[in-house]
Amino acid sequence: MKHILFVDDEANILAGLRRMFHAERDTWDVSFAEGSLEAMSLISARSYDVVISDMRMPGMDGAELLTHVREMHPESVRLILSGQTDRAAALRAASVAHQVLNKPIEADALKKAIARAANLDDRLSQVRLRSVLGRHNALPSPSTTLKRLNGELADVDCDLGRVAAIIEADLSITAKVLGLVNSAFFALPREIYSVKDAVVYLGIEHVRALAATADLFRAFGGNEDLTRLAARLHSHSYEVLRLAQVINPDTEKPAALYLGALLHDLGLLAIAALLPDAWSMLTHGDGGDWTNEAERALIGATHSEIGAYLLALWGLPFEAIEIVGSHHDELPIVSTTSLTDVEAVRIADAIVCGFEPLVGHDPERDRAYLNSLRIGEQIVEWRRYPDPAARA
Repeated sequence: MKHILFVDDEANILAGLRRMFHAERDTWDVSFAEGSLEAMSLISARSYDVVISDMRMPGMDGAELLTHVREMHPESVRLILSGQTDRAAALRAASVAHQVLNKPIEADALKKAIARAANLDDRLSQVRLRSVLGRHNALPSPSTTLKRLNGELADVDCDLGRVAAIIEADLSITAKVLGLVNSAFFALPREIYSVKDAVVYLGIEHVRALAATADLFRAFGGNEDLTRLAARLHSHSYEVLRLAQVINPDTEKPAALYLGALLHDLGLLAIAALLPDAWSMLTHGDGGDWTNEAERALIGATHSEIGAYLLALWGLPFEAIEIVGSHHDELPIVSTTSLTDVEAVRIADAIVCGFEPLVGHDPERDRAYLNSLRIGEQIVEWRRYPDPAARA
């Protein structure tokens, strides 16, 4: 059973929440704390799968409370409720809350957000690994990128297009900005997959506020290896994105394909930045051949699973998460006959990486799989695509 904690300083709101979640008592063990002091007493005694706190409370506000939750129980998913009229406070809360929800929020939307958060351990079962990842609300970025972004934002004639281009060139900031703008706090009628659309919606002042939040836009510091890795992953991700769009031009969800392909290897950056010992073993050969099995043996999960977990933790759209989490999956036992976005990114990534066979260990099964998708004859053409000479 999942353990959920609600924190609010208003007794009538907690009473309403008790009534709302009474029907869920067989699924969730829901506790309620009237204010931060009572919440601190509860979290000192045990951990919760999800902690949902109001932002505005006397004494210790929601952001400060969730900071303590992060320190004491980093594996807990941290959600905060904040009113739309106080967007600046919500952006401050984003530095410690995994997701920001709009207050008031419809019962169904609240239950959906909690269910999604409570079930995140289905994606990543190891508590130790969830604790490592849960401490961070974003991955670090190259210092040069942050300098460019802050320089542009400091300009009185700051241009939204240039800001979006700088953000889009960084996988970490892209993931965080899109996660925030798609959160229940903004309650948008549609999901936003474009960095430019997200920046336009947030506005320059709120992007400036985000950039000033230390926990969100952090630099690698002097780690040149991480800076070079971020650049390589960015270049590789755009190659995969362009080829995936060629492979599946008729996708029903081009925005999801775009975001899933762009962020498909975010888990590699997470391993390098947050699990440096495991990264060193993988990259220096001590971990054996770099396979899903090697990653699981060293880390307890694959980079695909880690990337999907982080994107789900930060509230990004489901379709993009599925692409990220499945782009290295084994071939299905039963052949499919329709090309999905997951298949397009899986095949594009394999071609760009030069894998052979493309999506499996058995050449015959690989060939049968590609033929079942009716794309066997196109593989030769697509193999030439990543070659700049072939694209000229």
